[in-house]
Amino acid sequence: MSRRSFVKGALLLSAASLLCKALSAVFKIPLDKFFIGAEGIAIYQSAYSIFNWMLAVGGTGIPMAVSNLVADSGEEDAARIRSSALVLVTGVGIAVAGALFVFARPVARFISGDGAEFLAIRVMAPAIVFLGVVSAYKGYFQGRGNMLPSAVSQMLDSLCKVGVGLGVCALLVPRGIGTAAAGAMAGVTAGTVCGAAALLIAGKKYISVRRAPTLGFMGRIVMMSVPVTLGAAGFACVMLADTLTVQKILTGAGMAAGEAKAQFGYLTRAFTIYNLPATVISAVTMSVAPASAEAHRDGDGGLLRGNAVSAVRMVMFISMPCMLGAVSFHSEIMELLYKGGAHSEPLMFTGVLMLLIPFTQVISGILQATGCVWKPIALLGLTVGVKTGLNFLLVPAVGVSGAPLATVIAYAVSCAAFVLLFYRHLGFSLPAGVIFRPLAAAGIAVLVGRGVYALMRGSLGFLTAVAVTGAVYLVLAVALKAVDLSEFKKKRSV
Repeated sequence: MSRRSFVKGALLLSAASLLCKALSAVFKIPLDKFFIGAEGIAIYQSAYSIFNWMLAVGGTGIPMAVSNLVADSGEEDAARIRSSALVLVTGVGIAVAGALFVFARPVARFISGDGAEFLAIRVMAPAIVFLGVVSAYKGYFQGRGNMLPSAVSQMLDSLCKVGVGLGVCALLVPRGIGTAAAGAMAGVTAGTVCGAAALLIAGKKYISVRRAPTLGFMGRIVMMSVPVTLGAAGFACVMLADTLTVQKILTGAGMAAGEAKAQFGYLTRAFTIYNLPATVISAVTMSVAPASAEAHRDGDGGLLRGNAVSAVRMVMFISMPCMLGAVSFHSEIMELLYKGGAHSEPLMFTGVLMLLIPFTQVISGILQATGCVWKPIALLGLTVGVKTGLNFLLVPAVGVSGAPLATVIAYAVSCAAFVLLFYRHLGFSLPAGVIFRPLAAAGIAVLVGRGVYALMRGSLGFLTAVAVTGAVYLVLAVALKAVDLSEFKKKRSV
């Protein structure tokens, strides 16, 4: 896959992911602000954390393994890989969904103690079955270099989630917060069904060769997906650790259960904003993995280095202004969106994660695609362990903000380790400019934005400051070459 093809594919998936995350914000912010509040959003997020973990496994690990296999196969074998993946992940999905539905109440009690999440977990469970369809077809299309079906599927998923989730939640609000939160979760299930349907329709249009599944390809998919899946699950486990520990730590420190749930809801608000750049970067990871695997397999070091530098440059270009903006304007952002500037401190720390986690994800994806499989997983496992341990130290000391602070500390160390591993495995380092150029552009832009906000207070002043910050950043990013426009114009492989 040429460097230009990789960049175009990454841009298409990134654009779709950005629109989807904007729709997700349209969903979660009014859901919190007008319908179920901080306590209800905590119930919703606790159940969604389980789905998010499954999404990391089925939506990242399996598709990446399938795409790598398909990229190296002819039409006949690609068809067998697709059907084998479909049977495999759908079967596992049915088993997991059934277990979650049956054991929803004890799982909910394990999460928060009061079991308020059990209905939301039951409503979410069927989505895991359809996630298998999404995984198999997404991996197939991306392995063929066709990112359009995945992008369309994402958009339909998000649109359906917003429409059904808000509608059903609004109808169920009179029946209580827990029931209304389950109604919001119905949007997630409906969205997954719509996304799966879109990919099945695309399959009818684009796929002409169909072959039966084989045990051989199922085995290869499992063998290839296990390390990638463990890596993807590692990132999700960091977030799941907060779901499983924060409320228990707070109540153990003497806080009332309802207040602890509300505090977790404030943390959820911060992660809603954090997810905007993180989701876009996951599209870059999905695109760079098969491109890196192909270049590595062909022994094309120039193309491999070019793809890696392009991927990290895109990460920095998106994440750097998001990080500095969230840290600098954390109070103003929360006040504008939630009228909750007093609960903005978690966003100051999750803002830093807007850079650390996406950077680590992309580096890990490149390493695994080029044969360095288990060391990134070991690093991620260590990161999860350190983060969870720090939760028990920091949350009692500083409150709910201790959870994202623990994640920042764990990922700062993890980033340094990944950079060293990257250099040792691939034999080249990333140019310092891919980090320092967007840092300089974003730093100056945010300082200009703060100056504008000092002159114009209030919501209008903040929105003006954000617009000015964005415009200044784009100009400086081009001037300082934080983004390489030539990558979008190249007509030949590197």
